[in-house]
Amino acid sequence: MGKAQRAHQKKKKPVRGARPIADGDGREGRNWRPLLIVVLAIGILAATSYGGLWLWQRAPVDELSRVDALEEVRVKGPFRAVTRRQIEEILLPHLSEGFFGADIGAMRAALLENPWITAASVSRRWPRGVEVAVREARPLAAWGDDRLLVASGELLSRPAEMETGRLPELAGDEELVERIVAQYQALAGLLTTRDMEVKRLSFDDLAGWRLELVSGVELHLGHDELLERVNRFLSLSRGVLAEHLAKVARVDTRYSNAVAVQWKEGKK
Repeated sequence: MGKAQRAHQKKKKPVRGARPIADGDGREGRNWRPLLIVVLAIGILAATSYGGLWLWQRAPVDELSRVDALEEVRVKGPFRAVTRRQIEEILLPHLSEGFFGADIGAMRAALLENPWITAASVSRRWPRGVEVAVREARPLAAWGDDRLLVASGELLSRPAEMETGRLPELAGDEELVERIVAQYQALAGLLTTRDMEVKRLSFDDLAGWRLELVSGVELHLGHDELLERVNRFLSLSRGVLAEHLAKVARVDTRYSNAVAVQWKEGKK
């Protein structure tokens, strides 16, 4: 081998520790810089967005509009006594505190200040809303024209938009609510057939108890022994009065061993 050939081979020998230049397909020398720039840009955008949301969730938002705030409230219904709007109005002052800043206990307490709401639950709903569920008082009877008696024994104002259906009517001195309710429940357990259900029960010191049935028959029951006197009427309604009940207007049961029947006009 000549001296020139040995010199050529020395030039082609790679230097130790260096990488060879990539071939024409570019696998060894691929440029990662554009991809790295894209990844960094996406990361910065995500961090900025999350940071903004983080700040909203923790810092008060005094400028939060009513519309934006109420869009974040999910209310479970349906309702009879309260409305979704009433619940939203109760919660609105608390919504500007942010997702984590909002006082869930205070929101629940504010809801329970409404006398028609007997139970309430409030929970956070990601990313920045709340979910609300309430339980309403159950009306048992109408009391006068503008109030309702609920299961707890309280008299509450009748909501204008509330559909009560066919509730019995109770009337009397407000101090006697418990007594009137107890008497109604006893009579309701006794009068179970459709035409014999309680429509109205009232009490006053002078006339005593008066009971009007769904059929339209009015019973004068006096001051005591109500169940015995109602049972006496029921026995007659299944016996001698059975064919004439449609003609009966009033029945006075205040006699010891008899009743007085008043007929509807023109139907004796």
